[in-house]
Amino acid sequence: MCIEIYPSFISGKVQVPPSKSYMQRALIAGLLTEGYTKISNPGHSNDDKNVFQSIEKFGAEISYSGNDLVVKGGLCLKQNTIHAGESGLGIRLIAPVAGLFNKEITITGEGSLLKRPMHVMEKSLNNIGAICSTKNGYLPVIVKGPMKGGEIELDGSLSSQFISGLLFALPMVKNDSILKVKNLTSKPYIDLTLDILKSHGINIENHNYKTFHIKGNQQYKPTEHFMEGDWSNGAFLLVAGAINGKIEVNGLNPDSLQGDKRILEALEKAGTNVTFHNSSYKAEKTAHLKAFEFDANETPDLFPPLACLAANCDGTSTIKGVKRLIHKESNRATSLINEFSKMGIDIRKMNEDTLQIKGCKTEGGLFDSHNDHRIAMAGAVLALNSTNPIKITNHKAVNKSYPNFFKDMKKLNITLKEEN
Repeated sequence: MCIEIYPSFISGKVQVPPSKSYMQRALIAGLLTEGYTKISNPGHSNDDKNVFQSIEKFGAEISYSGNDLVVKGGLCLKQNTIHAGESGLGIRLIAPVAGLFNKEITITGEGSLLKRPMHVMEKSLNNIGAICSTKNGYLPVIVKGPMKGGEIELDGSLSSQFISGLLFALPMVKNDSILKVKNLTSKPYIDLTLDILKSHGINIENHNYKTFHIKGNQQYKPTEHFMEGDWSNGAFLLVAGAINGKIEVNGLNPDSLQGDKRILEALEKAGTNVTFHNSSYKAEKTAHLKAFEFDANETPDLFPPLACLAANCDGTSTIKGVKRLIHKESNRATSLINEFSKMGIDIRKMNEDTLQIKGCKTEGGLFDSHNDHRIAMAGAVLALNSTNPIKITNHKAVNKSYPNFFKDMKKLNITLKEEN
């Protein structure tokens, strides 16, 4: 399966999909709530669907009221095998919830998730009363609770996702807990978690993201959520407008806690004029984009759109945070270097944590998505301003986060051809 994207001037208006980071967190909170949680503007990405199915197996009941999704919470295990698909966030939210049950639960996954390390979960859950095992640090994860709470120390340098999972589950256990975290990256994602928890009446004391005091025996209160637009996906659209188009993106919250809102900072550094008016962000082609420096340690999902932007700038741009790219749907540092190089772009590592990209004309050709949704989207954005078309393999990887990505591209007057 592949799709060929032709050099195109992108134009028009598009609605960005709901944030899957918020959606998955809202689903977990809905499961833990005795009562009803209404989610307006729900997401329907593959990652969202996998968490949706998981919470049903944990005991939640799902229904729809018009376009709103309604979760009736309650922990009542219906199946003891949970399939997390390929969602790294999903499995790291689900595993601590599994520790609330006194029955053995097996959590599996697929694709790149089979290669992503799970040993941190194993050690931490065992330390607070659960019985947890993995297959030499990888899936499947087998968990038997109940967790008792207590003190946990975690290294947050690679991911904050499991920390979020603990923050959801530990308020439900009998005893109080203290979560000590060192080297935390992706603080904005912890902010998303705390925001959802606060809306459900859960109180967690956050001491400068280093220590979290969590009282036990708390109760989740019913509430309503509106899923704002996804800044991670919106970043690709705004960059597309900046390099060869005139685009209007709806659904992005200017006051969002999502860290990837920082794409606006990068676009400003590159000399693009992005405006916000009538609930829409507008980005328009800039004749001479300039090279920029950006630290993406807190926002690793911005690397692919940032790389697309840098490839279209005059001069050499540097992006920090390469270490955060190893355990994604692909090793994104390797994927970006390999595929951008094939397009004639001078891209290389300066050191273990910094990528350097020299702007030039993209040549086009065969572009392997590595079955990674964000790499596939990067290939499409690169094609807009290339000399020749770019043919992207395994392009349906975008279903993980943005199922309508290529449909939206077509609406925006991009010329493309899909092949079976």
